[in-house]
Amino acid sequence: MAQALADLGAKRDVPLSDLVSFRVGGPAACVLQPKGEAELCRVLDVCRAEHIPVVLLGNGTNVLPTDEGFCGLVLHMSGDDAAPVFEGERVTVGAGYSLTALAKESVQRGFMGLERLCGIPGTVGGAVAMNAGAYGGEIKSVLRRVRCYRDGAFAWEEAQLDRMGYRKSPYAWPETVVSAVGLNLLPDDGTAAETMADCMKKRREKQPLSLPSAGSTFKRPEGHFAGALIEGCGLKGCTIGGAQVSQLHAGFLVNKGGATAEDVEALMRHVQDVVYRETGVRLEPEVKRLEELVCIF
Repeated sequence: MAQALADLGAKRDVPLSDLVSFRVGGPAACVLQPKGEAELCRVLDVCRAEHIPVVLLGNGTNVLPTDEGFCGLVLHMSGDDAAPVFEGERVTVGAGYSLTALAKESVQRGFMGLERLCGIPGTVGGAVAMNAGAYGGEIKSVLRRVRCYRDGAFAWEEAQLDRMGYRKSPYAWPETVVSAVGLNLLPDDGTAAETMADCMKKRREKQPLSLPSAGSTFKRPEGHFAGALIEGCGLKGCTIGGAQVSQLHAGFLVNKGGATAEDVEALMRHVQDVVYRETGVRLEPEVKRLEELVCIF
């Protein structure tokens, strides 16, 4: 695998803890950050020809690897090489671009539609892959078109909004690879900056931003809030190894120092078991386990 990818600049034995926001995980055999669509197509062709297991990561803000690592290729789609291009209210931006940076720039340019998503630490591609949302906003509301990998090449297609829902999207790996997206923003009605500032204030006050985490660990159960259920079961501050249910926001599991991936996994299971036993509600992880994302073409 390393030999097949050597001329593309693949790095060997890269700690996954450097690539995911939980800061846990063993080494990945190879990691490559593709430079442009042509190189990305070439990498995918090599993976198909050599039957190389491959995982696609953005900022790794919603992924939990294992302590054993990953014996395959990580495609690291993170970087600001494809900066946004604004044409009136329409913007085209690369999948690896920071969602927060895009939200801030859009408000500065006099547009709205992304202001509630500012502070979500992932990439634009990651946001589209999970229909990211916060404080009543979601990426689906402004998504217009997506540049997807189909039949060995990338092409634009109209966004399939009817297939997008709460943390649900047809643009998630391995169903497809997204290289860029097109958004339709709205003219600012004068409230965008204030709304963005208010959302950021709530994040700073209510979320454990100083500790490694993957954001909200569990999806919102119908009719409930995961954090409230967890706190109601007395689990705030519950710790296994270096993993802890945040004392600030029970919906976040954090790495308080020296956590292993198994610590996080064990704490997730414990929280699910206690909440189910006490309330009858089965919490579903929002965090993706890396082994769920492995694709062999």
